[in-house]
Amino acid sequence: MGDFRQIQKAAEGLIALCEKEKLARTDKEKMLLLHADIFTGIEKLSECEFCGAISDVIATITLTAVTAKLCKACGVKALEAGKIQSPTKRVSRKQTRRAKIAKTASPSKPPAKKSENLAALHVRVEEQTGIKKADVKRLHKILTDIATPMNREHTLTYVQREVDIAKLKVEADTLEKAVEILMAPR
Repeated sequence: MGDFRQIQKAAEGLIALCEKEKLARTDKEKMLLLHADIFTGIEKLSECEFCGAISDVIATITLTAVTAKLCKACGVKALEAGKIQSPTKRVSRKQTRRAKIAKTASPSKPPAKKSENLAALHVRVEEQTGIKKADVKRLHKILTDIATPMNREHTLTYVQREVDIAKLKVEADTLEKAVEILMAPR
């Protein structure tokens, strides 16, 4: 299924949920998962380096020592002309965003890979541990605010102290499970 179709299907599901007369907690969780699907689909879209069109199908074409990522229409034009005409130096949004992230990221914390949307991660932790979503978000914030990497034992001790200070009601074994899920590579 193409990225546009994935986005459309998730959006239709979200609209169908919104049209329900009475929503339940499970509906909210479904909405968050659909939101994550929409976001993932949008992130997969690419921009043509020549015309700037957004597409889910971009081809990398090399002609006469010039390489460019082009949409279908620009790719056909380039092949017919036998060369890739250089556009007025456009920089894709994706490239500028990556450059900003690289400049603003601290040396101790490289930019995190967002293969799993935070909302979906929070829902998963809530489902597996029974901790309220607001508390899951607070736990995640505590973990991301740790200045330097710690071993597992020290991290759990630190988080337990912060949870006690914040007066969150989370049992030790449940907290340990939540920390494991939140710390797992995504």
